Amino acid sequence: MTGAGARRGRLAGLALLALVAACQPLPHPFAEDRPPAALLKVRGVAGVSIAPVEGEPAAVATTLGAAVASALLKHDIPASDKTTSLGSYQLYGRLVEARPQQGKKASLTAYWRLYDAKGEAVGEHDARVEGEPREWASGAAPAIERLAVLSAEGLAPLLEEEAPVEAASGGRTRIAIRKISGAPGDGAKSLAAAVATVLRRHDLTIVDNGQPADLYVEGEISVAPVKPNQQHVRILWRVGRAGGAEIGTVGQENDVPGGLLDGPWGDLAYSVAIAAGDGLMQLVARGAAEPKS
Repeated sequence: MTGAGARRGRLAGLALLALVAACQPLPHPFAEDRPPAALLKVRGVAGVSIAPVEGEPAAVATTLGAAVASALLKHDIPASDKTTSLGSYQLYGRLVEARPQQGKKASLTAYWRLYDAKGEAVGEHDARVEGEPREWASGAAPAIERLAVLSAEGLAPLLEEEAPVEAASGGRTRIAIRKISGAPGDGAKSLAAAVATVLRRHDLTIVDNGQPADLYVEGEISVAPVKPNQQHVRILWRVGRAGGAEIGTVGQENDVPGGLLDGPWGDLAYSVAIAAGDGLMQLVARGAAEPKS
């Protein structure tokens, strides 16, 4: 197994452990290597893994994948150019540059092909920007961002699936994602965005901290060495009412290669969030079913 493959498999091992009542201890680590396949897919939206983009100019090809991943995330679509998961759609891109002719501008076109997790073709989309070749020859950010935004706008409809599942709260419950502490790398930011996306797909409203909310979600991550080149990762999610009363917790833990989470988490954060999603929704439904103070 390659380093990337090992990374994906081990992080997927942060499987959902249990839904436990407030103040009760977590159970022992779950024995399976990865969560059930049904949990590896965000309800209502397909995660997408972006392969290295082919073509010229190279300065654009090397950065466009990451830019498109960021643009897709703004559409609430889990995307990464660094990692994949068992349920990921695969996106392949190719660049074609057209030099300017008399009286016309140069153009740069990205041709995209989308496949589902089984390798079956889903659709194609192309996005084109016009300008001066020097804009993208150096990998200038504005030109790449324009191309990425146009690409994401065309690809998003291909990745959107069935309507979001309606939550027991009827879509009225407002959730605030509060502090996620102890996460290495960009885990705090990535996990917050991933959990927000998973909950939003249940027709819940995600609000910023400081805005009126009915419930909150907090996360606490601890990482400890257990063997040479191996760490034990423990994640504890808390769900409570805005007034502070805790409803319950969801726990995840597993051993992973040392340093696995030190950098960008990418769509690995979504694997964690999806695995915790059912447990979080049970707690949200419990909190929403009781009268709000």
